[in-house]
Amino acid sequence: MVTRGVAQLPTCSERPTYISQPWINPELACLEEVINDATVGTLGFAALAVAPDETLYAARPLTGEVVALTDTNGDLLPDAPRLVVSGLTQPTGLTYHDGALYIVGGAHIYRLIGDELETLVDDVPTGGGFWGKGIAVSDRIYISTGAPCDACVTDDPRRGVVLSYALDGSDAQVVATGLRSPADLAFLGDQLYTVDSTRDDLFATSDLDELNRVTPDADFGFPDCAGDQPDFGTCADTALPLLTFPTASSPIGLAAYTSDTLPLLTDSLLVALYGAYNQLELRGYAIAAVRFVDDSAQYEIIMPQQAASDTSERFTVDQMNYRGSGFFPQRPLDIAVSDRGWVYISISGGRIIALRP
Repeated sequence: MVTRGVAQLPTCSERPTYISQPWINPELACLEEVINDATVGTLGFAALAVAPDETLYAARPLTGEVVALTDTNGDLLPDAPRLVVSGLTQPTGLTYHDGALYIVGGAHIYRLIGDELETLVDDVPTGGGFWGKGIAVSDRIYISTGAPCDACVTDDPRRGVVLSYALDGSDAQVVATGLRSPADLAFLGDQLYTVDSTRDDLFATSDLDELNRVTPDADFGFPDCAGDQPDFGTCADTALPLLTFPTASSPIGLAAYTSDTLPLLTDSLLVALYGAYNQLELRGYAIAAVRFVDDSAQYEIIMPQQAASDTSERFTVDQMNYRGSGFFPQRPLDIAVSDRGWVYISISGGRIIALRP
């Protein structure tokens, strides 16, 4: 299954959809353009999900729409989007599970099966602050909700948390707390993970953005605790992150990669680092692969990445972004992985790109 269609592909550079930027190590994957349509706006394709038939879904939160892209010309890449559902409230998270597309947006959790849209939940906590974006489904539906402000104690116990529901939308439960901006959720095996970014006033403190392993009743410490520093605030009883990213790199998209199609990514978590807001330093603006060894984890920036065989001047991630070889001035928004092991990445400004063998 993971190699389905690969034998039909010509050499990467021979494809008219081939692109060379953002830089990526050619030993990892080929990079191709799925769509580049600036008319859809900055958040034109804010969240992605892929069905088993390789249909690629994308959410448009500012217009309340979800579009679907299918391969209509036989080149194995999705084509121009077609509208599949409209009238939603700020759809910011998508996932496909067991024949259905699940959508989280505003106060709602929706389920789309064929042309039939069902509202499962209509009272997800909303308001000012950070959007709840993440959604993942296994035996239950899991969503994340953002805190109402940058650094405050909320009186709503369902803000800044991971919530779960039965598959029919009933039986709401708080799974984990103490999160500021848990922008996405993903299962790797039977383990649920989320990402989070720290308070704006901590920009000068390094490595406080987080990848967290979600366990029942975990408290990740927001607003008093941040990163993996046990002496930061009163944090003795809070859960430490699995690993940390540079402060303000803003992890916003998360996907599990379990295919062997791109073997350098197998059994990793892929993280979209949106980038620092209103800062001179270009922290983030990258895609990271988190790999696991025993009970520890480490990450590597896989995009932009300079080829190991490139014997010319070596550049840092920031330098690649400044030079136009990375994502900047646009930002990565979300990641989705198809059953055949292709990776789709949405970028602000109306782009979706694909990593394939």
